[in-house]
Amino acid sequence: MPPRWTHITINCSNLERSVDFYTSVCGLTIVRDRRLEGRHNVWLGPPTRSDEDPLFVLVIVQEEVKSRLDHFGFQCNSREEVDRIAELARQQDTLVEPPVDIGGVVGYFTMVRDPDGHLVEFTFGQPLRGL
Repeated sequence: MPPRWTHITINCSNLERSVDFYTSVCGLTIVRDRRLEGRHNVWLGPPTRSDEDPLFVLVIVQEEVKSRLDHFGFQCNSREEVDRIAELARQQDTLVEPPVDIGGVVGYFTMVRDPDGHLVEFTFGQPLRGL
């Protein structure tokens, strides 16, 4: 069996602010809160049943942000959900690109920034499988 993607780790300047962004805007939930152990990191993942592991986790560590990745991608269930997130980002002054449909393998998407400047893309109709 080939390796499977399990997590991405990013540094952040303010852990509380970043956890709030990824839970409220991206819909992730806290999988493991290492602050309870005296650490400065939180693991977030998509909502799952208590007896299941999440498909992936985002590990956020409070430490100096030295570099950025290109972007995170989240698939939404509808264009309306993309629009809702874009409006929330606009209200929070984090909207980078309003929703647009460019068709093809990209589909309908919007781009926002998290509190440390990382780009986060929300899409509808973007297939993950090849043709």
